[in-house]
Parts: sequence; structure tokens; C-alpha cells
Amino acid sequence: MYTDLIRNKTNYSLSNPKTIIPKPTEYEYDTGFMNRYFCQRVNDKNGFVFEISSDTFGELEENPYWKTTIMRWRITGPIETIYNQNGNILDIGVKQSNKNSISITANTLKNIGLYLPNILQFHK
Repeated sequence: MYTDLIRNKTNYSLSNPKTIIPKPTEYEYDTGFMNRYFCQRVNDKNGFVFEISSDTFGELEENPYWKTTIMRWRITGPIETIYNQNGNILDIGVKQSNKNSISITANTLKNIGLYLPNILQFHK
């Protein structure tokens, strides 16, 4: 890896990225979902998770010092799971949907759940 970096002579940033709090758009509220962008230092699996802008995500995506991921976050719909008369799930609800997103993202960023304690964040 080090020799690859030397050969490429690319200047990759080690600086911490600017952390943001995203603001869902009306379009995202209409669709019910928003994309959230995260990164973490590759060499610190228990380190701080940064929520970043899509532009910063694009800059860090190829940077070998950072792990990046996109999470689909549900922001509209019923909070709890909805079942029909036969007990079949009609809608898993915002809580379960976002818990699932956290679980999937934890495969890349182990401590993402610590960063997102409010699974109803941005719900409307």
C-alpha cells in the first residue's frame, strides 16, 4: 500500500473532514428517504465516525486512509411496523427500517450505531 502511494504520488489528505448535520430536502421527504454519507479512518476501527457532505464523500472515496459509505435513511412513513389482518407485514416502519440501515452500515463502520442513537432523526 505504501509503495503504491509513493508510485502514484497522489496527495491524500489525513485531515479530519468537516462534520455536517444534513438537512433533508422536500424532495427527500416526498420520496421518504435520504442518503447520508459517512467516513472513518481506515486504521482506527473503533474511531470517530464523521458524517460528511456528498462532496466530501466524493473527495474521500478514493483516499486509502478513509473508509466511506452511504446509508439510506428513512424519514417518512409509519414509525412502527404495520401488519395486515393476516399478520403479514405491510410496512416495516421507520424505526425498523433505520435499524436495518444501521446494521448494514455497521459492516463497514463498526461504531455507526453510536453516532446515530436517534433512529427517528429527521422523521416527519
